[in-house]
Amino acid sequence: MQKAKIFLITGLSGSGKTLLLKSLEDEGFFTVDNVPPHLIRDFINIACTTDIKKIAIVSDIRWKKTSELIDAFLNLHNYTPCDIDVKKIFLTSEKSILLNRFIKSRRNHPLNLPVAEAIDKEIELLNPVKDISDIVIDTSNTEPSELRKRFLSLIEEKSVQLTLDIISFGFKHGIPQTADYVFDVRYMKNPFYFLEMYKLNGTDEKIINYLESFPETFITVEKIADYARFVQDSYTEVGRLAAHFCIGCTGGKHRSVYVAQKIHDILKGEGRDVNLLHRDFEKE
Repeated sequence: MQKAKIFLITGLSGSGKTLLLKSLEDEGFFTVDNVPPHLIRDFINIACTTDIKKIAIVSDIRWKKTSELIDAFLNLHNYTPCDIDVKKIFLTSEKSILLNRFIKSRRNHPLNLPVAEAIDKEIELLNPVKDISDIVIDTSNTEPSELRKRFLSLIEEKSVQLTLDIISFGFKHGIPQTADYVFDVRYMKNPFYFLEMYKLNGTDEKIINYLESFPETFITVEKIADYARFVQDSYTEVGRLAAHFCIGCTGGKHRSVYVAQKIHDILKGEGRDVNLLHRDFEKE
């Protein structure tokens, strides 16, 4: 049976706790923000009594009773009724960085003091929690994508791979509205002009044999597939979950269908997370 794990996240206001929580949600964690400290025990019980085995919660200074937050962190070992892995995570940042973040967001500090004074007070109040945390991350000069990457590396949690949705379409029917990337393959030789092929589509053997008689066909597939790999690997690192690769020809029946199918099969054969849709190949 998989051992349940809970990440109890706290830290300074403006240090990136909510962003980290959203990243963990993308990784399949059950996540809750702004949990009152006295309810932390209940979330631990959830992991012990249900099939939810990955939980991440944020509890911080927004709950005004700082003593309860400190007490909850100090006494976690007293209320873990099952075999569970609980990690205490503390996010911090330089004061100047936090000040700048508050100025940009135009939000008040939870302590309802002038921002500079509030940051100093929060640092003082939360130092006891920081001292007993399992992981402390300084987010001062960290981009959102880098924070996610660093944290997943620290906890050795594999990043969820971006899903590539490969879509063939016809330009005469319009570019798909969800398109992130559009590739125009109308320069390829067109089987449409041959009586024995124009009613077929790019998955039929006659179309495949015809297109594969031209070297640019293989070059096209190779170059788009290579770029698809690059996009998938790059976006997986920064946490994006899906991208739509749209490949178009005139009618969306022959060339685009062939290229989309080939790229899908190649990437699928490499164990990548890809989906395929031939949007227009049944249209006239």
